[in-house]
Amino acid sequence: MAGLLTKIQRYLRQAHVWRFVGLASTTVGLSCYALSSSFNHLFGRWNFLKIFIYIVSSITICFMILFAKSWQCSTTLRFKAHLSFLALTITAIYSFFFDKDVNGKPDVYGLISCAAFAVMSLSLSRQSHLGFEVDLLYFFLGALIVQFMKIHLFLGIFGVGLSYSLIILRSSLDLENEHQRLDDQYHSVVQVDSDSQQQQQQEAAQVDSDSQEVNTDIVIMKTQFTACIDALKSCDRELINMLSNYAKDNVKTFIESNLEDHVPVDSNMVIDALPSNIIDDLQEGVKFMVANGLQKECCDSYSSCRREYLEKFISSSHLKLPNIVNVVEAESTALEFEVRNWITTSNLAMRLLFPNERRLCERIFMGLSTATDIVFTEICREFTIHQFNFSDCFTFEVFPMSVKVFKALNDLIPEYESLFSQKCCDSIRNEAISTWKRLGKATKGIFIELEDWICNDEAISDVPDELYPICRKVIECLNVVFKAWVILPLENFFEEHPMVVYREGSPSSFFIQLIRIIGLLEKHLEVRFKSCPDRALRCITAMNNVRHIEQNAKKWNWDTNPMYNSGIIRKLSAKVRQNLEDYLRISWDDVVGLLKLGDNEAYSAKSMKENLKLFNLHFKEICRVQSTWFVLDEQLRKEIRESIDNILLPIYGVFIGKLYDVLGSHANEYIEYSMLDIDALLNDFVSWIT
Repeated sequence: MAGLLTKIQRYLRQAHVWRFVGLASTTVGLSCYALSSSFNHLFGRWNFLKIFIYIVSSITICFMILFAKSWQCSTTLRFKAHLSFLALTITAIYSFFFDKDVNGKPDVYGLISCAAFAVMSLSLSRQSHLGFEVDLLYFFLGALIVQFMKIHLFLGIFGVGLSYSLIILRSSLDLENEHQRLDDQYHSVVQVDSDSQQQQQQEAAQVDSDSQEVNTDIVIMKTQFTACIDALKSCDRELINMLSNYAKDNVKTFIESNLEDHVPVDSNMVIDALPSNIIDDLQEGVKFMVANGLQKECCDSYSSCRREYLEKFISSSHLKLPNIVNVVEAESTALEFEVRNWITTSNLAMRLLFPNERRLCERIFMGLSTATDIVFTEICREFTIHQFNFSDCFTFEVFPMSVKVFKALNDLIPEYESLFSQKCCDSIRNEAISTWKRLGKATKGIFIELEDWICNDEAISDVPDELYPICRKVIECLNVVFKAWVILPLENFFEEHPMVVYREGSPSSFFIQLIRIIGLLEKHLEVRFKSCPDRALRCITAMNNVRHIEQNAKKWNWDTNPMYNSGIIRKLSAKVRQNLEDYLRISWDDVVGLLKLGDNEAYSAKSMKENLKLFNLHFKEICRVQSTWFVLDEQLRKEIRESIDNILLPIYGVFIGKLYDVLGSHANEYIEYSMLDIDALLNDFVSWIT
């Protein structure tokens, strides 16, 4: 038994055996695949053309397998590359058709073809070493396991065992070959004569000398380039101080400049400040490194150096991109500080630091445009990733902050398109534009959020006559949205991405959405007003809230937009007037009615004294209760005061005059308030309301 195993192992080590195994397995595999149901399912019935093409292809593959040993003798890398590409293409085509037939029922021919192709791949791996043979083996073994499992799940175990056996066989043969190769080398060295040995030693010494010389040159180049990088690092402090002073003097200009009044920056500031010998040495070092195949080490070393410089600059300037965790948990004041910090840092980076870094890269990597773009992208990547991530942490509650970030990013888009214009930089440029669009869509989507906020509001104001929280918050958001609409291309987002109002079902533009939200807010407030038991107080509350909406809506330039024809301002003003009239009627009609005298009335002292007494009681009660009420602004207070004066003072003066006519000097005993007293009380009364 041991002798038989030894013979088998000896046969398996012979090259001609594997040539025969490869040819036989290829023939069996191609024949069985042609007879399999998978082939018929994919290509239909045989005809003369199909037979001819299949025979030619099969013969070609068989010849390639038969003479696989001669492939590796070629010293042409291009030839080997073409062979690898051909193998990749054939495998991809087979995989495509195999996947298309994945739902079909496998047959014996399909199993045999997969197994034969796996053996063929093993044969290839024994004859040549082009790099794709082992991948072919693993591919067909995987296909074989799948075929077994499609017949029955437990047959997959058999397929796994068979695959494992072939892989172990290949590994053991490779190990034996390695040992054999080492032994052959050893024996060949021992058996050479002394002259041959001396000649080989001389040749080996020459090769070692040349190799050592090349390695020494590479080490020297790396050392010199590292020294150049260190020299560049030694200038960091000077550069940071120079740019920091420039940034302090111009930071306001950087931040406030927008698309219309873009401020150009001198991108040669860093180059002009650096000693020319440092730049020249770096430039020469880059050329030598790239020429000797060390481009990656060169680019990595330089980009790491400049990233450290950027971090030092931002840290020394007391600027940094906010931490996302801190932003999510921040209070409104702290969040506003973080946003302001983000805007300042982003503007300085995009308008001062990055342009200078770009120019320095172009100078040092002169003539290597691709390397320039790659290095510059790597220098900026970490900063930009952190910069873009900051925009994802905003929620509806901090919408005004997200608009500020959107505006800042909108102003910086030209810088991104200019600095990262090349193809290998498009990841950063595209991410900037995507983040900008995402913030724009979020700004547009605020209307849906506001609608949900209004509909779900259940909060009731602690002081009934004050502004309701929902009114104040919604109007604040609308003010921010309108400011964003004025300075940003929000209307473009409405045109490019029409928003469907899911409660009304029609596409809408910016001003239509604005009107719709105001209408929803009005209806919601009307329901809230009805919860107030005091009808007069209900009118004051309505005036406060509607006037607040009206005052802010007037700032939104309706007269410059066609939507002004909707009459939204006139409608709000009419509501304020209607509530004022209702307030006067509810609070003062009964009081004023006590002072009315008919034209033909026979004035009796008793009735006039009784009416005046009732008037004094009602007037005093109104002043007591309503002196604690709240009125929004000076204009509304003035309108209320003038309205009360117009209906009360004239009729009170007439009544007091008639009372003097009836009672004479005894009238003073019943008059509690003179005309001046009434005027003063009304003045104090209205001033209390403010």
